Amino acid sequence: MNMYKLPLIALALCALVSCKSKSTATATPKAPEAPVVAEAPEKPEAPAVQQPQMLTGKTERQELQTGTFGEWFNPFYASYRVDEDLVKELKPLLKDVDITLFMGTWCGDSKRETPRIYKIFDAVDKSDEIKLITVDRSKSTPQGLEEGKDIKRVPTLIFSKDGKELGRIVEYPIDSLEADMLKILKGEPYQHAYAD
Repeated sequence: MNMYKLPLIALALCALVSCKSKSTATATPKAPEAPVVAEAPEKPEAPAVQQPQMLTGKTERQELQTGTFGEWFNPFYASYRVDEDLVKELKPLLKDVDITLFMGTWCGDSKRETPRIYKIFDAVDKSDEIKLITVDRSKSTPQGLEEGKDIKRVPTLIFSKDGKELGRIVEYPIDSLEADMLKILKGEPYQHAYAD
């Protein structure tokens, strides 16, 4: 019987040890381990949005006031002194007049005159009505907005009413921007710098 006693004791001890580990497991449940989250790789810095060297097509004034374009637009705008007396005469004459400005962001004359033109039209509360079209060096746009407008030099500022052109200032004014605009809008004789 001794011979059976020893294996029975060993078996009882195994059962006891195995029960103990089961009761410990149920008495104090082990908290689930948090899943290991790999560190997110460093996000590469977003490249700066590059401004094009040249704008073409219908353009908003704000595009000229920012980035590399703003480097020339803003100083020319700030330094220009509007002729207040002529502006007072201009304001009533601009009623129902369409204003289209063709300019090149690559062109020195456009860089000088465009901000001045905007400053004058700001003074008469008409700058929001300017149809601004930027052209490439061949004076064209991808949409063909220059077609039928005879654009040979820029800037070209065109005044029209009821679909009929009243006159234009091409590249630079003869007297001053305000004086030239006034002649055109009053219907006085006026020829731009490149008129035949």
